[in-house]
Amino acid sequence: MLGIIRPGGTMRHPITIARTLGLVAAVLLAPQPALALKLLTEENPPLNYTEGKKLTGMATEVVQEMGKRAGMKLDFEVMAWNKAYEKAQADKETCLYATARLPNRENAFKWVGPIAANKWGLFALGGFNQDIKSLKDARPFRIGGVARDAKTEFLKQEGVTNIVEVEDDKFNPGKLSLNRKEAQKIDLWITSAATAKKVAAQAKVTDIKLVYAVREAESYLACSPRTSAATLKALADALDGMKKDGSYAKIIRAYESR
Repeated sequence: MLGIIRPGGTMRHPITIARTLGLVAAVLLAPQPALALKLLTEENPPLNYTEGKKLTGMATEVVQEMGKRAGMKLDFEVMAWNKAYEKAQADKETCLYATARLPNRENAFKWVGPIAANKWGLFALGGFNQDIKSLKDARPFRIGGVARDAKTEFLKQEGVTNIVEVEDDKFNPGKLSLNRKEAQKIDLWITSAATAKKVAAQAKVTDIKLVYAVREAESYLACSPRTSAATLKALADALDGMKKDGSYAKIIRAYESR
């Protein structure tokens, strides 16, 4: 069989050329990660929140670095959690963060993570004197939570159904009351233990206390089922790299020490 002579007189076999062209074609035709990814989030310090008009937080910094390493342009938008949850399920190349990976959510999203950890607690006003040693003990009380939030859904799964839901956690501290007969009020508030006092202080409520540590939950990036496999892999690879080189742990430690 005749070969092909390249400039300079070197002969290249047709099979070699075909293989080379095949490899090039495979690279060109392989699924590529999205050039831009929509990121939806809420005001939920210390994981994700705005400070001086800048979006920041433990999970935000992790996600930003993931996008940088994956070579993606990230388009962030802060909105009410309920709306963000629905959009992240429906829209293409869209992810929601930071959220817990609960059994009832498993098939609703494609998951990348964990990207952070969050401790949940039940809080009350300082004068609350009931003994809460388990979630069973909390069932008779009115509990304030955020609609579609993982903490609220977790309580429901555990048989705690006396929940008063709001669109934003900032509304809950002002609803706390010691009078169980007072309408439109709550006895307990489930929120992030790391920022409960800060959120309460912003609502001008200073006398609160932790009455029960609910759990420590890992938080994830929850992506629309319409997000490409290549995008998900690029994000997961970027996160793995961060965990291997220590940059992930550095971000987490910086927030835990504040």
